[in-house]
Amino acid sequence: MYEKEEEMLHKTKKKLEQVVVPEQLINNAIQQGIFQAKVEKRKRKKTLWAFSIAAILILTFVTSIRVSPAFASAISTLPGMERFVHLIQVDKGIKAIVENDYYEPIGESQDKNDLTLTVDGIIIDETGAEIFYTLAAPYSLENMDYQGVKLLNDGQELIASTSYNPPDQETENRKVDELSFVFVETEQFTSNNFEVQFEVKQANKTTLFNVPFTIKNEIKAGKVYTINETVEIDGQHIEVKEITLYPLRVAVTLEFDEQNEMKILQFEDMRIEDENGEVWSSIRNGITGFGENQDKENTYFLQSNYFKEPKELYLKLDKVQALPKEESYLLVDFAKKEILEQPSDRKMEVLNVGNNTIEIKYHPIREDYMYSLFSQGENAKGEIVEIPTQGNRGNNDEQYTKITLDEKDIINPVKIDFIAYPNYLDGSVSIQIK
Repeated sequence: MYEKEEEMLHKTKKKLEQVVVPEQLINNAIQQGIFQAKVEKRKRKKTLWAFSIAAILILTFVTSIRVSPAFASAISTLPGMERFVHLIQVDKGIKAIVENDYYEPIGESQDKNDLTLTVDGIIIDETGAEIFYTLAAPYSLENMDYQGVKLLNDGQELIASTSYNPPDQETENRKVDELSFVFVETEQFTSNNFEVQFEVKQANKTTLFNVPFTIKNEIKAGKVYTINETVEIDGQHIEVKEITLYPLRVAVTLEFDEQNEMKILQFEDMRIEDENGEVWSSIRNGITGFGENQDKENTYFLQSNYFKEPKELYLKLDKVQALPKEESYLLVDFAKKEILEQPSDRKMEVLNVGNNTIEIKYHPIREDYMYSLFSQGENAKGEIVEIPTQGNRGNNDEQYTKITLDEKDIINPVKIDFIAYPNYLDGSVSIQIK
């Protein structure tokens, strides 16, 4: 439906590619013209004209990245842009964030021990943050490790789960990537002053970075849709309580009926569709968010497209993993190296029990994706037993998991609840949101 517009953009891009512009000017144009926050208001006509030009430039830039590998490759060579180009190509939510100027460039750096950390830019909302950074050195950054990754607001740490890619890179002395923070609960920031902290370890040398920066853009609040509608899947009742749209993710809060015979584990296919059936938001690898009692209530995070305004929205639930409550765990005696209780469906086989380890073989849950089967255990005194390592391997025919528990907390028997398992409820659900 946008063939003419795409053709126009394609022709415009060709003309732009013929113009020779110094790399620094290109970088400045991208940083200031595309990602920068809005310019001060001028006269109405000038503002409208400037906005129109900016919109065309943004659309041209993002569209060119998505349709032209050559253009994307060229942009990737600019400082701090590699990871960003990749996200625009694969995530339409990030694409919308860029088009609506919600990505904010930072450009703050710190030099220590011949290392330079640059916070290139940030996307942040009440649920978390994506921080794009560059780490550079005049020597190889191989065999490097991170620890103590933190995000602070007004000097106070924001409690969050943190993820980042292993510190390896195509360029020997330069790494461009992102730090992902998912807050334990929605945050109300006390100011726009933030700080990134983390330690870089290499060859027995530790370098602590702490880079402060101030956000100029307004941090967008969530759009709340109160649902309070109960649905049934294969005899199990689930109340869809609330759906909140944030720039980075959509939070779907569900409550599970305590009378259910099955324990709900994962929603492999949870998505939001518009009136045309277009998938507007889909689940991100089973990542869950807020909620202390996840057996009763849980919040699931979906990819977001906050800046799109469809006429209608529908929540779709499908491929629901579940187990009978009385079989939703392993009961293990590590002293005797025995499994006392486990699911009876034979879709999983315990291969080995060690002093504090378990190795399991099971049928693949999902093609090209490996779930973590467990999160933590509980010992005979009702105390939490942490699972510091959980390794997955396998293929589309069979998969293996090996977990290691914190040995000092083991008091037999230990109950280890499943959070994923290859057993499914029959049926699906569709609920209209708006």
